[in-house]
Amino acid sequence: MGQPAFLRINGKTVQVSSPYQPALRVEDELIGRNQEARMVLASWIGQSGFPPLAPLLVGEAGVGKNRLVYELARCTGKNLYVFQGHEDVTAEDLVCAVRFSDDPLRKMDYILSPLATAMARGGICFVDEIGKLRSRALAPLVSVLDERRYLDSNLLGERIMAHPGFRFVAATNTVDLAGNALPEFIHSRLRPRIDVGFPPREEIDRMVKTRFPRIGRLERDSDRLLSLFWQLWRKERGDVPPSPRDTLYLFGLMLNLADADAASPDRSLSQEGEKPPANPTRKHLEAAFQQLFAKTG
Repeated sequence: MGQPAFLRINGKTVQVSSPYQPALRVEDELIGRNQEARMVLASWIGQSGFPPLAPLLVGEAGVGKNRLVYELARCTGKNLYVFQGHEDVTAEDLVCAVRFSDDPLRKMDYILSPLATAMARGGICFVDEIGKLRSRALAPLVSVLDERRYLDSNLLGERIMAHPGFRFVAATNTVDLAGNALPEFIHSRLRPRIDVGFPPREEIDRMVKTRFPRIGRLERDSDRLLSLFWQLWRKERGDVPPSPRDTLYLFGLMLNLADADAASPDRSLSQEGEKPPANPTRKHLEAAFQQLFAKTG
């Protein structure tokens, strides 16, 4: 890890959060989601006298909401600061934290949250699973998401004004939004709502071949394995579509099982760069599917 970064706010030295850098390869293109990406980018265009909007991504778990945000950060060239929502978040957690300093010249360190850092630095703040936050914890967002565009910190005793380049996006799972609806004072500021649905079969197949080049190189065998996956899925889950996350987990485990079968007992699978020369078969796919998705009981 590198040394922590600091900035000055009205004469006070504060530590900033580090941006999140997704482990995306150059070839990891975003498959589909063109309309959703276009809507977010359009929402972020500021007009004279009218601030950029703060879109809310809504969808089932694993459909690719986070992946969409990562791609938007990459294509805009902005630093991405991620705040993970959960039930124990407090209002001050969204703004600033304080701790005893490791520096003998200072008693305390003030640490700006990902939200406050994005505002100060002109980055993108992504609040993931915002539907899990309680109403009291969401209160600081009121002044962030309207024309005021500032954040007050009681701990720091300062007001942080948003950099002109600051942008905001949030996401929530559908179930969280239905079971614990966002308060109106926040819901009315998270506009537009962008529904992120399940991708079609063709896009799922492309995701598998792109994420796992070994599968793509199998040519006709890859199509047979994908067809088998869809048969197994329909038999087990009916009309409920698979998410990209579930599908990638399945094919990743399938490859691991094939590698494990091909490895000799004394061969270390943990050695970086050593890949057993194995092609996955129907047996590996069925075993992975049984382990991850078959109903029990």
